[in-house]
Amino acid sequence: MPSALSVLLAIHCKKTESVDLKTPIHKYIALTYSETEAREAEDDLETIQQLRSTIANASTNGMQPGMRDSLAKYCRCLTAIETRFPISKEKGHAQVAFTWYDAFKSSKKHTQYNVHLEKACVMFNLGAVISQQGLACDRTTPDGLITASKHFQEAAGLYAFIQEAEANKVDAPKPQDLSADCLSVMEKLMLAQAQECVYHKAVMDKKSPTVIARLAKQVAVMYEGVTRGFGLSSLSGYFDKSWPAHAAMKGSVFQVEVLSQTAKALQAEDNIAHQVSVLREAFAVLQNTKKLAKAVGADMVDSVSKVQEGVVAALARAEKDNNTIYLQRVPAFGDTGINIQGALLVKNYPPTNLDASTDNLFSSLVPDSSAKSLSKYTDAVDGVTRDARDRLAAATDTARTRLKEMELPEMLEALDPRSSKGTASALPSALLADLEEIQTIGGVTHIQGILAEIGELKRTCEEELVAAANALNADAQADAEARAKYNDQFRATPAPTAAKSYWDRIAQFRASLAQAAASDEGVMDQLAQHQEGFAALAVDAAALKLPRLQAPMVTTGDEDPAVVVASLRRDLEALQALASERSGIEEALNDLKAKDNILPKIMSVNQQAHDSLFASELKKYDVLVADIKRNSEAQTELLARIGNQNKVFREVFDVHGWRAACEAAAAGIREEARTFKGLLDHCSEGLRFYLGMHEVERRCRQEAEDFAFTRSVQRDELKQDIERSKRAEEADQLARRMAMANMHSQQSAPPPAAAYPAPPMTSTPYAPQPSHPYAPPPPP
Repeated sequence: MPSALSVLLAIHCKKTESVDLKTPIHKYIALTYSETEAREAEDDLETIQQLRSTIANASTNGMQPGMRDSLAKYCRCLTAIETRFPISKEKGHAQVAFTWYDAFKSSKKHTQYNVHLEKACVMFNLGAVISQQGLACDRTTPDGLITASKHFQEAAGLYAFIQEAEANKVDAPKPQDLSADCLSVMEKLMLAQAQECVYHKAVMDKKSPTVIARLAKQVAVMYEGVTRGFGLSSLSGYFDKSWPAHAAMKGSVFQVEVLSQTAKALQAEDNIAHQVSVLREAFAVLQNTKKLAKAVGADMVDSVSKVQEGVVAALARAEKDNNTIYLQRVPAFGDTGINIQGALLVKNYPPTNLDASTDNLFSSLVPDSSAKSLSKYTDAVDGVTRDARDRLAAATDTARTRLKEMELPEMLEALDPRSSKGTASALPSALLADLEEIQTIGGVTHIQGILAEIGELKRTCEEELVAAANALNADAQADAEARAKYNDQFRATPAPTAAKSYWDRIAQFRASLAQAAASDEGVMDQLAQHQEGFAALAVDAAALKLPRLQAPMVTTGDEDPAVVVASLRRDLEALQALASERSGIEEALNDLKAKDNILPKIMSVNQQAHDSLFASELKKYDVLVADIKRNSEAQTELLARIGNQNKVFREVFDVHGWRAACEAAAAGIREEARTFKGLLDHCSEGLRFYLGMHEVERRCRQEAEDFAFTRSVQRDELKQDIERSKRAEEADQLARRMAMANMHSQQSAPPPAAAYPAPPMTSTPYAPQPSHPYAPPPPP
């Protein structure tokens, strides 16, 4: 049964009615070109007509094999039609009426003689089919989650592309499911579900609670964005109530998951008081989650109830541990300072397989003259828009440079006692760079992390030395036992002599480690002494230690400080308004260019009229060009006035004296930063030392173990030689005793000679193998 943490949505496909593309376009080709060209285009038209019939079934057979490819191929065909055949109600155009039904209000029908409606709707269904493929993936496996996330990101990219490239070309009244707000919600929903798949894979991969919490936080944030989209006035009552309820529930339940995972991380840190506070907050959030789940369905209520059971159980355990063991004061959640940042790991995937340049449809129906004329007009538009963008960028750069020279608005922010931004600008540039660098690496936490790593390496180094010493001691013990057993017969090199070089190296390493440990103690002492000072090595904290910029107690001039500040703020707001206006002009420029498709007009007039057509069409950019000029002139005048007011401001508020005071106050901060960097260098040097020492000791341990193994093999061989010699000597003694016994037997009435075989020849005694000493130890 799907749970609140796993249920996902897929987009509905739009329904359409059958359309006769072939007849109107064939007629247009015959009238515009020739009957011969029309006959040559019949195969292409038949292919497109069959594709149109196939994709019309997407609303009922979206998961049919090949439907995605058919939608993409038909979309490429529409691109070929768009650039060759003008489709509208106008006389002489191909009059094709496209009818589509709303995806979420299936009773609403829209009919337009506009190929962009057809393209936008086909792309909408392509995104819907891809979302359905994502929903159909086996999300109980890591590979299935990866594939599902990829599908949802592709669907999000398609809805973003429709909004940017096609929906704005659809005639009014525009279908609501192709509105900017609706497409934006679809895009955000798909991205949220893609991020959710990433979260589930992290859970399946047993990532740490901290990682899972960050991924869950991003999911919650993204679903909250979807919920806000559903709540827009333009979409009020448009979607079924279960859709916004689903998004709201998902956002809430993932917020609970963030808190649950954070509690696990706090438990691992033995921070029981904060764990109890976080779990209490999770329980409180769950009450709202349960209300939201009721609007989705009973199974979601049951799922949320199970989540609540887990939170309640964890909270009970944590409270019991705190009451019986830790006895810590439990703070309010707002006082814990816990602020989990999301980790965004998904993005829109741009549409693929929609490039029509590789298809060979109607290749003979685009005259070179028309293509060249269109290229000429496009070059002219590019020139106009490029010049306009350059002037907009120049105006923005000028404003930014002049404000930086005048140190605005930082000087005004320095007047606000609640803000540290303005005071931070008074920090010397070198010190500011140092503080930003320290803050970026994590400050004192970074040093503590290095020291923790050093401690781990130190422990590993000790273990390496112990392992090497154990190997040598084992060899020495075996050597002593052999000598005790065989006495002078055991002629191998004594273990203390053979292993001396290794023991010397171990002693040297121990001395180096002892010296390094003493240095580490000094670093720890220095860190403890400067703990409070190092904690303040952040830009905002340092800024709070600097004197504030204030109005003079007594005004000696004619200027009222309050009036000066108010005038300066007003002009800065006007300057910001001009910057916003430039952004709007650039957006309008891009929008105008995106919609500036005059190919149907080029193909509907003769070549001699192209120049006049271009001149007429380019006039629509004149209004924006004039707006850019007016904006630039207004900014020049405003910057001059701001410059004059800034001079008065600096005199009235004695900015020069304030900077001198800040410079003097920064001396202590600079010294702390210098000490921090020196300590960081020391720690980095220590880390390099222990890394090098670990590698050297690892080789020493390996060599000692190899040495001990080699001596063990040689010792076994020597023992075998001694035993063989001993057995040979015993055999010789036995032979001699038997020979003596035979001699005594012959002296007393021996039996007839014929009764015994001839005595055997005395064999040569077994010669023992010469013993040999151990191989010398490997060089140090």
